[in-house]
Amino acid sequence: MELLIYLFVYILTIWFIFFPKSLPSNYFFIFWLSTAMSLSFIIRSSIGETNSADIDNYIFYMTAVPGLEISFNYLLREFIFWFGIRFLHNIIGDGATVFVFLDLILYLLIYRGFSLCKKAFYPQLDQANIQYLFFAVLLFFPYVLGMHNTYRQILAATVFLISIGLIGNRKTIKGYLVSLVAVFIHNASGLFLPLLMITTKSKFIQYSSFLMLIPVIIFLLTVSDSNSDFITREGFEIGQTIKYMYLIVFTFLLGALLFLELKIEKRKNKIFVGLFFISYVIYLFTVFSISSEQAQRLSFYIFCMLFPFMGYYCSDRFKPRIITNLIFFHLSLAPLLLIYNTTIDVSL
Repeated sequence: MELLIYLFVYILTIWFIFFPKSLPSNYFFIFWLSTAMSLSFIIRSSIGETNSADIDNYIFYMTAVPGLEISFNYLLREFIFWFGIRFLHNIIGDGATVFVFLDLILYLLIYRGFSLCKKAFYPQLDQANIQYLFFAVLLFFPYVLGMHNTYRQILAATVFLISIGLIGNRKTIKGYLVSLVAVFIHNASGLFLPLLMITTKSKFIQYSSFLMLIPVIIFLLTVSDSNSDFITREGFEIGQTIKYMYLIVFTFLLGALLFLELKIEKRKNKIFVGLFFISYVIYLFTVFSISSEQAQRLSFYIFCMLFPFMGYYCSDRFKPRIITNLIFFHLSLAPLLLIYNTTIDVSL
């Protein structure tokens, strides 16, 4: 069933690329959320029937005894998530149902984050022409993996995306407060503080964001020396060299972005370039300071936060629109099909 619902999402993505105005915006949201929740119900129905190390651990932590079965300090470090799921379990009483509720929150956050970032940085785009991205993201590999393994990371990255959108819409204080929520869902979100600074309207703060990279880099080098678990080791790892593969991908994408932007006179994508460059520097030092597994997890953060920007950029920069969106969508599918193709349960 899981394979079938993902195929259905794929068909819907293609449909809305070709027929973006099939539904009015208010009906589109209801239809999209219903589709996403159908995906959630199917995935969560397998909890307890198939082994999933991370999801099973999350459910264990919902009832684990602090200090005995789990470190109390560990719970405090990311208290919003850990105590949040324990609170929900006390109310609901079932781990699988807790995750269905969390998925609903996640999907609402995705919609909010994408909408805020479009409004702040790409208001010129027709909303209908980029609605396919809401289906495409359900097939984007960090989110597919996150639904099965690295859940806290996609949740924290999506919350952080909202903080970027809020600051881009001049709601600075609210944006920074929301970013703290992301940090206390997954501490590694704190590494991306410079991304918030680059999205402000103040030129001074934008330039200061590059200076903020210095303490981030120093911290990453400290992590390497102390073998810190700041970037939690969870999920699975595919080879020791995968972090270098992602470095090559990020290098190529950044190089292509810079080349394209230098070809136009009006630099209307400076914020996106800044976001990508800062993310690249953070990941570059991650590659050479921490393990392949941890670096891979950090790459998921970056992909989650940059995905809507990449989709908006392509729709705004290239024509014809349909061909551009088709190419971008299928390129975003490539990691899932080529590397993480065992993630989705193909049994019927």
